[in-house]
Amino acid sequence: MKVIAMLTVSLVAFFGTGALSQSTDTLINVGNHHLHFRVTSGMGMPIVFESGAGNDGSVWNDVCERLRQHIDAPLVTYDRAGFGTSEIDTNQIDITSEANNLQLGLRQLQFDGNYFLVAHSLGGNYAMKFISNAPDKVKGAVFIDIVSPDFMTAQRATQTKQLFIDSLVSIKKESIGFYHLVLNYERTSEVMREISKSIQTPLTIIASGKTPFEGNDRQLFLDGLRRFAMDKKNRKYVLAENADHYVFYDEPDLVVNEIVRLYNQVNE
Repeated sequence: MKVIAMLTVSLVAFFGTGALSQSTDTLINVGNHHLHFRVTSGMGMPIVFESGAGNDGSVWNDVCERLRQHIDAPLVTYDRAGFGTSEIDTNQIDITSEANNLQLGLRQLQFDGNYFLVAHSLGGNYAMKFISNAPDKVKGAVFIDIVSPDFMTAQRATQTKQLFIDSLVSIKKESIGFYHLVLNYERTSEVMREISKSIQTPLTIIASGKTPFEGNDRQLFLDGLRRFAMDKKNRKYVLAENADHYVFYDEPDLVVNEIVRLYNQVNE
């Protein structure tokens, strides 16, 4: 796991928690492979969770447990292709196909109406692509310490990828999903920059005071996230000053409260 642990610092990766009670696990065929979904049943608009780089859906278990105490919405977590117990179509794996496959999987789960998204870190890229595909259906989203378009420039994306080129053989052995995440990192970031300005969905952006970056990059990360949050009037910026990158581990009540607040606001 040494190589993937290194990627945690720059791409923001790897963590997991325990099992979520009273939920259903299922594999959904999205074409040439299956994606693993975990669904906690409820009423109304589903809350769909998008994990960060290297994570599977289990990182959201505690958040979902806490949310169930405040809201009765369906809660949907899933493992992106190649992570957790999801399969992968290595011939067609990029941010566009992954966003399309998520929507296909949700439809097969009978969630074909409106959506509310929660995304962490690099998962914000995938969430933004999902929103751009269905802007009228995504009614709101909470973004937690996401990689912002201002911060992840084309140059920085290339530099980030280059950090791991020499380790790709080891990465591929440890995680095929992680391997393709690294290969596609520049394109994933490019798509995010292309579509971010068009997003009109109400957003809450939660930033950690202790970003996954150090030195000057830490301030650049925070400044970029704040600019993204202030770009539209229907966005709220929240700084969890003492939290690390996984804000929902350090300050779960803050995260849950912001999800519930925005969900109720856009669901009126």
